[in-house]
Amino acid sequence: MTKQDNDTAHPRKIAKAIEGFIELAEWDDTVNIDEATGDSTLNTRYEIRNQVYDLFFEGDEKSEFLALYLYAPYRVIEGKSVDATLLVNFINDHYRYRGRLTVTDIGQIRYKEIIDTENIEASSDMLHNMLMSGGGLFEQHMEHLGAVALTKKTYEAIREEYEREDEKEKARKEREESTEE
Repeated sequence: MTKQDNDTAHPRKIAKAIEGFIELAEWDDTVNIDEATGDSTLNTRYEIRNQVYDLFFEGDEKSEFLALYLYAPYRVIEGKSVDATLLVNFINDHYRYRGRLTVTDIGQIRYKEIIDTENIEASSDMLHNMLMSGGGLFEQHMEHLGAVALTKKTYEAIREEYEREDEKEKARKEREESTEE
């Protein structure tokens, strides 16, 4: 298959969006392209509050899927997988993000978001929004995720912290509403 044939079979629209995102973000990274399939990947690092996360974008040109994977900079310590999984499930159920958190079999906490780009144009803005969603999730829940993964703190104790935070926020909103009237 010639390069031109390959470009016709796999038009690289997702790879072009990833390349556009790299340019928009002013990063020095490059997109890796599998010449046989046209699939593309970007493997890099991303910093959130002085912590370096592993970031992967994957473009599957044939199925037209664009995926973002963002991995926390630590692994869940032995004996804490159940607590970490319960917390991840709680966050997925109680907060709105476009993707979801998972705990892998080797204890990595991962944000995963997949978009079907069929009949839509993948863009650098789309990738930016995906990254902001995943980065925002980790930024909002960083302390709790780290505590459950790396310390003796239990899921139940962290869940109580979330409930106290929710009560404070509810009281704050009620005060604001009462002063507006």
